[in-house]
Amino acid sequence: MTESVRDRWLSIGMSVLLHGSLIALLAFGWWHFREAAAPAPSLPINATVIDARTLKGVGTASTPAPRPKAPPQAQPPPPTVQPQGPPPLTPDEQAMRQQAAQQEAQHEAQAQQELQARLQAKQAREEAQRQAQAAAAEQAAEAQKAAQAQAAAQARKEAEAKKLAQAKKLAEEKKQAAAAKLAAEKKAAEERKLAEQQAAERAARVADLQQSLQEDQQAAVASGALASWQSVITSRIQNAWIRPPTAQPGIKCVLNVSLVPGGSVTGVSIGECNGDDAVRQSIQTAVYNASPLPPPPSGIPFPRQLIITFQPTN
Repeated sequence: MTESVRDRWLSIGMSVLLHGSLIALLAFGWWHFREAAAPAPSLPINATVIDARTLKGVGTASTPAPRPKAPPQAQPPPPTVQPQGPPPLTPDEQAMRQQAAQQEAQHEAQAQQELQARLQAKQAREEAQRQAQAAAAEQAAEAQKAAQAQAAAQARKEAEAKKLAQAKKLAEEKKQAAAAKLAAEKKAAEERKLAEQQAAERAARVADLQQSLQEDQQAAVASGALASWQSVITSRIQNAWIRPPTAQPGIKCVLNVSLVPGGSVTGVSIGECNGDDAVRQSIQTAVYNASPLPPPPSGIPFPRQLIITFQPTN
């Protein structure tokens, strides 16, 4: 802590007052000593001035006789020579000087005490200020050290977070790239599969179309032959049929005939039929009697099932 302005001006005022008192006392003593040591005024001396030429002409013929001397006048007594040095002090002066010396000593002691007190207070303030500054500097250093440690920890934390974010971003990019690659491969496989399916479907459609054309051609060729073959079978069954007495004109029955490759009949069932049981039974017997049936046209295998509409003409 610095010295206050009031204490500074007080110390300056005390110092000026003390030195002014000393100067006044010295001036007073010097003035008193000068008055006491001043010499007494001397009396005037009467003398006659003699010229050197007058002295040379004394005793010669041409030199007139000297005048008779006047009777000597009475000379004043010589002044008394006073001894050098200051005159002795009177008791009052001695008392004043002692009192002034005591006051000066008291003022000097008081000034020394005040100066010492101010110096001690100043030293105490400076020491307190130094300690406060040292404590503040230590606290500032600790705070700066803590701030640096915190900043370093924050920097490490941010670096780790940044590194983790970069690793996470890289892993995500790799994952996205792998997913995109997998999706692209899957899409390409699907496209290839779709293309293959479409090609297969086109090929199947072409094959189906060709087969249909062939079948249509074969059916067109075989339809007449089959119709002729069925007519032969119907005639053969009709030839083997023995009309029962209950048969009425206009008989029409649908026959389901089961065959083996040799043309032998293995089963006969009658579907729609406008005849009675005797008619039905006679038709079944006629089918078995016509077995084995004549073979179908060339290139056509025996069917396993044969549907024949039996409709006799008489």
